[in-house]
Amino acid sequence: MTSPLQAESPDSSPDSSLLQVAAVVLAGGLGTRMRSRLPKELQPLCGRPLLRYVLDALAPLPFAQRIIVLSPRKQAVTAMLPEGWHVVWQEEPLGTGHALAQALPALQPTITHVLVVFGDHPLVTSDDLGRLVRAVETERPLVAVLTTMLDDPAGYGRIRRRGEAVAGVVEARDDTAHYTGPVEVVSAATCYDRAWLERAMPRLPRSPSGEYYHTALVEMAAETPWPALPVVTVRAPVESALGVNDRLELAQAERVLRQRILERHLRAGVAIVDPATTYIDADVVIEPDARIEPGTMIMGASWIGAGARIGPYAIVRDSRIGRDCVVIASVVEESELGEGVHVGPYSHLRPGTRLADRVHVGNFAELKNAHVGPETRIGHVSYIGDARLGARVNIGAGTITCNYDGVAKHETVIEDEAFIGSDTMLVAPVRVGARARTGAGSVVTHDVPAGETVVGVPARPLASKQTQKTAEQTEA
Repeated sequence: MTSPLQAESPDSSPDSSLLQVAAVVLAGGLGTRMRSRLPKELQPLCGRPLLRYVLDALAPLPFAQRIIVLSPRKQAVTAMLPEGWHVVWQEEPLGTGHALAQALPALQPTITHVLVVFGDHPLVTSDDLGRLVRAVETERPLVAVLTTMLDDPAGYGRIRRRGEAVAGVVEARDDTAHYTGPVEVVSAATCYDRAWLERAMPRLPRSPSGEYYHTALVEMAAETPWPALPVVTVRAPVESALGVNDRLELAQAERVLRQRILERHLRAGVAIVDPATTYIDADVVIEPDARIEPGTMIMGASWIGAGARIGPYAIVRDSRIGRDCVVIASVVEESELGEGVHVGPYSHLRPGTRLADRVHVGNFAELKNAHVGPETRIGHVSYIGDARLGARVNIGAGTITCNYDGVAKHETVIEDEAFIGSDTMLVAPVRVGARARTGAGSVVTHDVPAGETVVGVPARPLASKQTQKTAEQTEA
């Protein structure tokens, strides 16, 4: 009976003087400890799926081939893979060794080494992986292991040494040793000599749990006669060892990543007043000299211009905030602000809002799918939805665009320099012309021509003084 770990070997080994490395990401585990309907690799982490951090760490390195091993239950993961990644399916969850075996037949003939990276280690960096590959280039071992030192080895495999030489890896469940100091543990990646790996894989033992663990290959390599050291280790920072198996570890990884993000922005010239209460996602771009006040969250693919002041207590998601803008204690979602815009406090810009330069949106205003021209003022307590406002428009307090008739949404258009009085209700579809005016409390149900003033419920044109005088004389 053929072992599930049996892999086909190439007819001939590549020239050992030429290093051709394939990156293999193991992401076949079911992640049951996460207790989520969403695959572990897609769990959100500082605004990105967890797996993307691993892929991004691999991206700058010149791998000859890129392979990811997935469970068939994780079809959704394929949608986020960059171009050039080859998917191999692990039909049964029989451990990391079994997952690695599934990838071997997919290797190109020229591949000389296989870098195995865990898909649930989002804190591993390009520098960590690059140093591991360089160690393989210079020392030519059978196996190179990325390790770190932990005071508490927890569930990580522990490096076992015989003198200075690596003798193997002891899985946490099998380790009965008592430690009085830091313990060297297996971190996020291991690199194998491909020819040796294909010979060794069919001999990989099955654990008492019924699974195959690729860490057993370390002991097999250590016992193999080899001109150089058969196994070498490369030390990585403690953070790199952190894998994510449950919600607690996900939160721990998020804390580390958020600190990295904050440090990157601070060093680039962004003023972050209180990093402890500031949350910035990984894909956010902030220009130097912007200022982020306490209690602020900037999420998704947001962009913040130089000189902008965001917060305190602002939430910005997938939005573009222009230079020298001020957003105080407000929510901005999928919106775009020009330069010198002021928003808040306590306003909400909903998706589709576009504010031109020097627009003012004051207290307790809500805008949705609204395009607002330069220097327009929306002072306070107003709802502007599905609207197009021109330049230098004044929106009085309590103004509402009545955009929904119970069946469909309709648009309100307010042209340049119009003046909308307090508590005006604009029943869409409706247009208010340039320099037109509405009186306080008006209910506008018909278009208002340019320059005209309307008042009342429903709003009607305000008669001129001459017309009023003539009407009074007639009545007399």
